[in-house]
Amino acid sequence: MELTLRLTSQGEKVTRFEIGEPNFPASPQVIRGLTDTFRKNRIVGYGPAAGIPELRKALADELSIEHETEIDPDQILITPGGRFAIFATIAAFVSESARVLIPEPSWPAYEECVDFIKGRAIPLNTTLDDRWEIDLGRLESELRNGVRILILNTPNNPTGKVIGEGKFREIVELAQRYDTLVLSDEVYDRYVHAKAPSILERGVQNFVYVNSFSKQFSLTGWRIAYLVTTKEKALRIRRVIQTLVTCVPEFTQRAALVAIRKGRSEAQRNVNAILKKVELTCQELSKIDVSFYKPDGAFYVFPRANRPNFDSVKFAKQLLEQYRVSISPGQAFGDYPEFFRLAVSLPAAQIPGAISKIGRAIDSWS
Repeated sequence: MELTLRLTSQGEKVTRFEIGEPNFPASPQVIRGLTDTFRKNRIVGYGPAAGIPELRKALADELSIEHETEIDPDQILITPGGRFAIFATIAAFVSESARVLIPEPSWPAYEECVDFIKGRAIPLNTTLDDRWEIDLGRLESELRNGVRILILNTPNNPTGKVIGEGKFREIVELAQRYDTLVLSDEVYDRYVHAKAPSILERGVQNFVYVNSFSKQFSLTGWRIAYLVTTKEKALRIRRVIQTLVTCVPEFTQRAALVAIRKGRSEAQRNVNAILKKVELTCQELSKIDVSFYKPDGAFYVFPRANRPNFDSVKFAKQLLEQYRVSISPGQAFGDYPEFFRLAVSLPAAQIPGAISKIGRAIDSWS
């Protein structure tokens, strides 16, 4: 990343496959919602740690309809980004040395949050050859040894895997049997061709659901996300929010409220455009010497280079230096040195040429 930024600051043109954020702009309606908050002088200072009531109610109403359940606004907390929702949950429920089970490959922030509070991050490896499926026998073996939190991420970053409805149900039931809290990160739930299963549809009590305005509405820098859990657990997590950040700025929350009420259809059109670019990326990858799982969702592809002793860290550096294409090495997501992640949020016109360069770099790898 540092080399990429240095090259771009020097005027070099770099095709950036490493940026895990949408490339469409925030809706003009959302921008107006933000500026209207200032214009009407509605910024009054500190707000409630849980979030403004209007936003929590709007989310509760929307989620209740979407997932055919009943969610109370008091079950919802507004957080400064999805990462903080995950950190606050881990901080609230994981004591020192407590085990947190993380199916891999996975977003590295999960392990970073666990390490920060001195918990024990336990990887549960999945493989491309098994289509990134979680092995239920190995899962139960880990749960039997005591796991405080099981983190699920579906659609997955970096693989694009969506856990099937039946498998998701079995995983959640196993976790409940062993009194393990399921932290379900569903921030890519709009980036799907068919609806992904959700923890909100399982009728369980030992859960935390996380979602964000970042990926759906391209508000990554605005730092606005939310979580849903039981009222009792929400009170516990709220203490973490109140202690560390006090509250999310009201102007950001009011812009998010506009996004829910008026920006959903435009955002979904942008999401659909990115999904088409994922399709194009897969078409181009099929022309070079890699193996990959065609994503069910999200906007990532996680190919494996078909080369012995492949080291994606060295490869990423070589690719950037020689071809000015940036990628994320597989080692960032677990023990996957032969893999690399492509974040497909760049302009479609850049994709074929960039994939061709990746293919040439792999062919010359030794």
